[in-house]
Amino acid sequence: MKKLLLTALAALTIGSAAMAQKIDNSKDRRFQSVGEARNPFHTKSLGKGGTMVSDWFSIMDMIDQSNVGTSLTPFVNFMVHDSLAKNVEDDGTIRYGAWQSVGQVIDPKDDLINLTTSPQNQLSRFNSYKCDSIAFQYLYVRNVDSISDGMGGKTRVVDTLFVAYFAGSQIKKLSFTSSGDKLAIVDWDYTKRLPANYVTIEKILLDRGDNGIFDTTRCNSSNGGFENGWVTKIGQIPAPAGMQITANTNGSTTNNLVAMSYTFKSGVPTIVGQDTAVMIYSLNPMTAPTNMRRTNYFGCRFQQNAGATGWANQSFFNTSLFALKSTSYKDDGNANSWKGYVSGNAFTNDLFLESWFHLTVTGSIGAGINENDKVSISSIYPNPSRGFVKANFETKTTADVKVEVLNLIGQTVKTINFGNTAAGSYELPMDLTSLNPGVYMISITAGNSTTTQKLVIAE
Repeated sequence: MKKLLLTALAALTIGSAAMAQKIDNSKDRRFQSVGEARNPFHTKSLGKGGTMVSDWFSIMDMIDQSNVGTSLTPFVNFMVHDSLAKNVEDDGTIRYGAWQSVGQVIDPKDDLINLTTSPQNQLSRFNSYKCDSIAFQYLYVRNVDSISDGMGGKTRVVDTLFVAYFAGSQIKKLSFTSSGDKLAIVDWDYTKRLPANYVTIEKILLDRGDNGIFDTTRCNSSNGGFENGWVTKIGQIPAPAGMQITANTNGSTTNNLVAMSYTFKSGVPTIVGQDTAVMIYSLNPMTAPTNMRRTNYFGCRFQQNAGATGWANQSFFNTSLFALKSTSYKDDGNANSWKGYVSGNAFTNDLFLESWFHLTVTGSIGAGINENDKVSISSIYPNPSRGFVKANFETKTTADVKVEVLNLIGQTVKTINFGNTAAGSYELPMDLTSLNPGVYMISITAGNSTTTQKLVIAE
């Protein structure tokens, strides 16, 4: 075919998150994470060419490569349910737990996957897939093994972890109006203070010792035994049937996400109206009051964006989920209020849950966004570039063609719309000298087909 020269120009546009409408969580990062369980999930070298992806996906693998990757600070936090259990912190301050439930949504189409060690794992809207397993870093601390049975004896304390799974239409896609940030939210049951509208919810009973999934996590002793630092472990759970996404052959599927959340309920009963249970005691244990009432707790490890630059999530739906006491006890009837769960990128300092999803592509489409054959990129050169770039691509059908340049946080920084374009091979020269040095994605869409390649702009 004859190669054509395209010379259309487009204005450079850069979006920014509207931080003023986000929730301030600046005091959340109170509990230090002094050690991290080693990631046991090793990526595989998977080819395209029809090979099916079956691998672990992690939001943290993606965010580490984004513009906030160097600003991430680890911390741990703990779940509360029906209790007013308190935290006695290392300065003696008494606070009460505020997190009812947490979770994570995974969007396997995210362009940031191209920058991880498994770029071939990026899926497209043409891919059908299922979620086989989930895993997350946790802390399960048992202070209490038995309590009085009211008849002079003792009864065993058994805690409960509720793990809920979501897929398809159970995950709502929203966005902040002014910032354009993508949000993903699931439903909440105010009566039970548990997730609602799920594929299934599992009840995992937690007793002393290793139950095959979760083990008792002891607090770090490097600081004299005080409860002010923890080492996490990793629990892996097989996903239930129904965690399946079936893509339409024309790529029009919008309900194409899966998610999980977990909620903890201590087996130590609440004393309504006068609860004195201490969940965390960060002072010297020698100062603890005699017969101090304790409770068990379950927590998780997060990464918080501690930098000044917010993570603008404007193209994909990788978001963490949080049901806080302020949003999970009663629906205030305001259509603009959060309904239980809040998206992690709706916070002043973005929050990300340390978790993994094992996804397997199903059907015959294969892996990766380049598997459909309506448009393909043959080369982007020079690469690395100092700003002047030529992209060579081919369309196999007449279609509306759009070329986009995206930065690492998914913002579109340049768009060129060509309208209806005949099938053929094209060379597109682009002047990107106004962009800062860094890694970008060149995305070319023809009709419902999209292909993407990485571009490095050098200093």
